[in-house]
Amino acid sequence: MEIFYVTSNEGKFLEAKAMLPELKKLTLELEEMQSLDPLKIAKQKALTATKKTENKSLIVDDVSLYLEALDYKLPGPLIKWFLLAIGSKGISDIAERFNKYGAVAVCTLCYIDSKGKSKIFTGEVKGKIVKAANNSNKSWDYVFLPNGNEKTFAEMSSYEKNLISHRGLAIKKLRKYLGI
Repeated sequence: MEIFYVTSNEGKFLEAKAMLPELKKLTLELEEMQSLDPLKIAKQKALTATKKTENKSLIVDDVSLYLEALDYKLPGPLIKWFLLAIGSKGISDIAERFNKYGAVAVCTLCYIDSKGKSKIFTGEVKGKIVKAANNSNKSWDYVFLPNGNEKTFAEMSSYEKNLISHRGLAIKKLRKYLGI
């Protein structure tokens, strides 16, 4: 079975491939709709990717990070834009300014098979925002400490992260669905 993971992010792809060795990377330029609903975003990205390919089974993902300091409403799926604007240090600063450190990471995967049938899988991890060890405008892994852990996502090996991460949990559901 050939399954294509649509992303330009090599780190995301490697995390996913470690759990689903069958995956092949497919880099496509996709316009991403702006919405606060990650299910709509993932579905739209998958449909757009399907139109650019011919009968390929594929996966797209959309990642959200919700902050207690922002009533668990933002940045959500807009996290990419928050990171570009204020970096992971800015995310940490928001939590500190409001003295509210809770956070929820969510991965929404949309799988579309070669016949066009789609299915959504989500993974969610609760944690807290910690002081930024590094400032990154591409990753919030430096400031997200999953509940029950002593390491941020950035401090974990890929193996450790995949066991508990939002993406890892969503991919486990996808594997079960695919029977692999």
